[in-house]
Parts: sequence; structure tokens; C-alpha cells
Amino acid sequence: MKTLLITVDAWRASHASFMPNSTASRTPALESLAERGAVFTQAVSHGPATPYAFPALLTSTYPLDFGGYERIREDRTLLSERLADAGYSCTGIHANPWLGERYGYARGYETYRDVGAFSSPTLDSAREFLIDRFGLDHPVYRAAQYLFRFGSAPLYRLRGGADEVSLARRALADAPADSFVWVHLLDPHAPYAPPKRHREAVGVRLGRSSATQLTTRAQHSPDSLSERERESVHRLYDASVRHADERVGAILSAVGDDALVVVTADHGEALFEHGQVGHEPALYDELVHVPLLVRPPASELAGPLVVDTQVRHIDIAPTVLDYAGVDAPPSFRGQSLRPAIEGRAIPELPAVTEVASTRQTPGRIDESALQIGVRLPTHKLVSRGDELYGFDLRTDPGELAPIPNPEGADWRPLYRQLRERRDAIDFTGAVAAERDATVEERLRELGYLD
Repeated sequence: MKTLLITVDAWRASHASFMPNSTASRTPALESLAERGAVFTQAVSHGPATPYAFPALLTSTYPLDFGGYERIREDRTLLSERLADAGYSCTGIHANPWLGERYGYARGYETYRDVGAFSSPTLDSAREFLIDRFGLDHPVYRAAQYLFRFGSAPLYRLRGGADEVSLARRALADAPADSFVWVHLLDPHAPYAPPKRHREAVGVRLGRSSATQLTTRAQHSPDSLSERERESVHRLYDASVRHADERVGAILSAVGDDALVVVTADHGEALFEHGQVGHEPALYDELVHVPLLVRPPASELAGPLVVDTQVRHIDIAPTVLDYAGVDAPPSFRGQSLRPAIEGRAIPELPAVTEVASTRQTPGRIDESALQIGVRLPTHKLVSRGDELYGFDLRTDPGELAPIPNPEGADWRPLYRQLRERRDAIDFTGAVAAERDATVEERLRELGYLD
């Protein structure tokens, strides 16, 4: 069986038009897919940014399991490894520096492509010389980086393209019967700079600032923006989601009805909620409530379905293995969603969200920065340092009125899950991965580093 997993970076649940109560962002390609699949309205990511979210999504374990999220340890089984062991051909394609081989994500793949790197085997020494001589932020290095990308564009076009979409389409066309293709799209991640046609479609007005300049200001100083500028940021994000949907549609056109297709976001995005634009370490719903859409092979279709039971990212890998007829390894924590996709009930389980990093040290584990959340669709309990508070999501969906040390029957299962999770986290086994200068620069371009 062919399987396609598409993950979309920084995509809010509110900006997927196949989701109930969507507020913006027409996503027609995904609307069409939803008519032939199951939409999960209460899907939860286990972390608020890429380095915290993907360990759970691809290993069905919590972010801080197995030494944490700085690097995927060899004894932490990836979905790709399990499929490869069962004879599947696996291809992974991404442009996010957090997902590089140095972090352990490439295991199990026959082909693993990072299409976002400013690199070429013949230019590595020149690039390192420029970094050492001028530094990452110097105009000389940035000019060389631009020239490399600009000069490479014609070659990429002659070869049929080298972006995520073209490589994913090629991988799907060439894939054998038993194959797994995972593609991670960086849109709509900041800086929100979608093509002009999408900006015009949503009526973006930028004034004197470019999209990148405005987004950068919003990320670093959101309170400094005027109401008009805030509206422009919202519209730029909306246009970026439309662009992501267009790219998803191009990939979907290359996959047949006999394939399993899963589409989700790695995490959400704050748009001025709680004083933030982007996805700094926090556990609010704008960051962890994500879209999830599964279209099973046509012969097993029970949809279109809307499933309101809460599900979790740790459930995705077991679902893929279930359809592939492959047993899940003992380390997997999630449940298969196949019964729900086939119209049957599944248990609603609390979703653990967690992070132990600061804004100043993204992707680095800091025990003193530990935050743990436990979520059900109606309630959320959060532990942060010495603070313990809850949100009643029925009456306070925006999480604006924290309840200190909430009490009552509704909160007991959340307290129990929180205690179990807090007791299970062991920071002594944490493993780190070194980041070279090029990775640091790419993270800075995406707004993770100052």
C-alpha cells in the first residue's frame, strides 16, 4: 500500500476551511480531500513548535521521552524504521532545519532530502570561509547566499524542480506498491511572504513595510504594531495558508485513490493571542490544536466523516502501521484511528503537551523551563514551574481566564494524568545534537533565534 503523510508547518486549526468554525483561509484542495475522508476536529500536537512536536508525531512517544527532543535516540523507533523493516520503501522530504539528519530523523529512509539548505558539495568550503570571515549576518554572506539560490534556480527548473512539491510528486510517481512518502511543507511558517496572487486574493495592504519586515516586527515586538498592521499580518498568514493549500493540491494530484493520505500540522501559530506572534514555548490551543485529515484507500472509505472525539499526534504512526498491516513496536504510546475512520467509536484520551525550552534557547532542553499540559476538549490543566492552573475551554476557549488550582470531578482525570507524566520525565538521559553555523542561520531566518 502507498502512504502519503503531509505535514504543514505552523498551521492553525482555525485556518483550515474543512474544519468546523474555521475563520479564514479557503483551503479548497483539502476541502476536496475531506469529502473522501475523516476530519478530526479535536486533534492535538504534543508540542508548540517543530522540535517539540515531531518526536511525538513520528515516534508515537511524548517529546521528553527517550532523552528528549534535541535528538532522536537510536533506541527510539521511528515510523520510517518500522515500515522499512517490513519491506516498505521510504522517502522523506522537508525544508525545516529542525528536521535535519543530525537530529536523527533520517533513519529508515532510502531517500531523505533537506531542500532548504544553502549548500552544495562543491561550495561547502567556500560557504564556511564566508561564515568564518564575515559572519552569518554580514551583507557579504547574505549576498552570497542570495546569489547561490538565484543562480541555482535555472538548474532546478531544468531538472524538474528541487522543492518539496516537485520532489514529492516524483517520489510518488516512482514509488513501489509498498511505499511511504512523507513531505513537510514549510508554508505558512513565518516570515509570511506568499506569492502576490495570494496576497491580492485576501486584500493585503503593506504600506512601506515588506511582508518579511512586518512579520519580523510582529514576531519580536507584537505590541508595537498598529491595528492596521495587525490586520495585515493576519491577512499575510491567511494568504500563506492559501499558498500551502495550493502546494498540497499539487502533491495530492500525484497520488491515486488506492493510497492512504494523512494531512496535519506539526503545530499551530499564535496571531497576537497571549502577546505572541509565532510559536514560542507555550501550551495554548492556538499552538497545540491542529487540523487532521485522513483519507483511507478508496476500498476502505466510510467517509466523509467528522470525528469530534479528541485524538493525538501519537495516534498517527499507529494508524499508518495499522493500514500497512505492520505491528507497532512496544515503544508506541498511541492508538490506531482506523476504527474512527471506519465510523466506529474510539476512546477519548487526555492529550499530554509539553516543552522544556525557553524563547532564548529554542530546541535546547532546560529542566527549569518545564511546562506540561493535559487537555480534553472541555478542560485543560497546565503545570509551569510552581504554577498550576486550568482553563475551562467550554466557557473560555481563548484561555484568557486561568483558574488557579482548579478543583472538582471534571479536573480529576487531568490531575491524575499530569502527576503520571511529571513523575515519568527523566532529564538525566537527555541527548544533544550540535548545530553548525548554517543551521543556526536557517533557524535565525525563520525567527527562532535573535
